Amino acid sequence: MIGLTPLLDTARRMAVVWGVHAVVVPEVHSMGEAVNRAARAALTEGFAVHGDEIVVIAGVPFGLPGTTNALRVATVK
Repeated sequence: MIGLTPLLDTARRMAVVWGVHAVVVPEVHSMGEAVNRAARAALTEGFAVHGDEIVVIAGVPFGLPGTTNALRVATVK
C-alpha cells in the first residue's frame, strides 16, 4: 500500500504502519489529479508497471481530515 500525502508529519506517521509505504507529494485538488499522482508514484516507487490496475482511495473535498469517501480503479499508463 502506498500512502500519498502532502504533509511530512503525516508521512512519518504512516511510515511506521506495517505494509504502508509513505510518499510525500504536492497537494492535489481533484480526483483526476489524485489518480494521476498515485499512478506516477506507483511507477516511480516500483509498485506497478504500465498496464497494471491500481485502486485509489481518497477523501473529497481534499485537505479535510476524516472524509475518505471516494474510490477509483485506474490503469497505470
